[in-house]
Amino acid sequence: MNPEAQGWLPAARQAARAEPLGLYLHVPFCVDRCTYCSFATTRDRSLQPQTLRRLTAEVGTWGAALGRPAVDTLYLGGGTPSLLSQEELAALTAAVRGAFDLSPLAEATLEANPGTVDLAWLQRARSLGWDRISLGVQALDDALLARLGRIHGSAQALEALDLAARAGFRRRSADLMVGIPGQSLSKVLEDARVLADTGIEHLSVYLLDLDKACPLRAEIEAGRLALPGEDEVADVFEALQEELPRLGLAPYEISNYARPGAESKHNTRYWERRPYLGLGPSAASQLGDRRWTESGVIPAWTEGRGEPDMQELDAAEALAEIPLLGLRLHRGLDWGALRKRAGERNLRPLCDAWEARLRGLEKEGLTIWKEDRVCLSPRGMLMSNGILQMFV
Repeated sequence: MNPEAQGWLPAARQAARAEPLGLYLHVPFCVDRCTYCSFATTRDRSLQPQTLRRLTAEVGTWGAALGRPAVDTLYLGGGTPSLLSQEELAALTAAVRGAFDLSPLAEATLEANPGTVDLAWLQRARSLGWDRISLGVQALDDALLARLGRIHGSAQALEALDLAARAGFRRRSADLMVGIPGQSLSKVLEDARVLADTGIEHLSVYLLDLDKACPLRAEIEAGRLALPGEDEVADVFEALQEELPRLGLAPYEISNYARPGAESKHNTRYWERRPYLGLGPSAASQLGDRRWTESGVIPAWTEGRGEPDMQELDAAEALAEIPLLGLRLHRGLDWGALRKRAGERNLRPLCDAWEARLRGLEKEGLTIWKEDRVCLSPRGMLMSNGILQMFV
């Protein structure tokens, strides 16, 4: 997308000047495609040089269009960013530093697959300023990993976490997946304990999501595999809610746990509905009340042909996103501030209706009110999908 051709660019510049941005870069390449994956990724590595050229050019174009804005969180996701060569990673990092003001940078995260990293690559990444790494462990059971189509085994995952520490990453995050066919509650808890024992600072617990077409969904629909029941999955999340704090990993969002001060600053900005710019195929951006998602058709995006999906939120939609996202955080939401914002936009009746429902849920033990601040209770977190539907 050519930002200069957009009539709303002045408003985007204003949003980018109001506070530092989060910058997300999407690298869509993988060695193989996981059986549950529906993201914009590809195994066609022949596209990698051209895609990186386009991504680097987009970094420069948007940095100039927004007036070299300040960035305080940086995130390199995928796909598998750890497939970049050291030289490719260095060039992309240099482009970001040239196009954006990174003086307030508080966190620079890169995702990595445990099957694609070695000590030299990790040391180079660390020397380039990347200070946080998120490793897609998913499970520590080789049979389950094979079922998911992961290219690594459990021993390799633990080795990758160790290598990251040796390379100087003081902030390491691991992903743990729940709801895999054949996965038991005892095994999830065992995996969580082993991961915590490695000294990781952050753990993201994801429910296996098969909403979109993928090979694993086809296996389940054909009756060859079965997903765990909803009650069983709820038991797993409830057990993790109790166990992980004992292991030093406190919950700060529905699916995320961290040691004190190690919360993901970049992901938190999404839940706080703060501005971010996403570059690369399928990357999403939000500046002011304008949101867009780049084309997820990788060859088209690489060649500059893909059209972004543009969305301009009306006042009610923008207001609804504040509790929809903010109630995911364990610290909850300043409802008094939301009420004031609603009044300024002539939306007080809508806000009052939400408040009445949330106060009603307190009687059911699903919300906790402290004066004008509200959060979901631990049981409310388990039932959050239903609760948050009121804002959709």
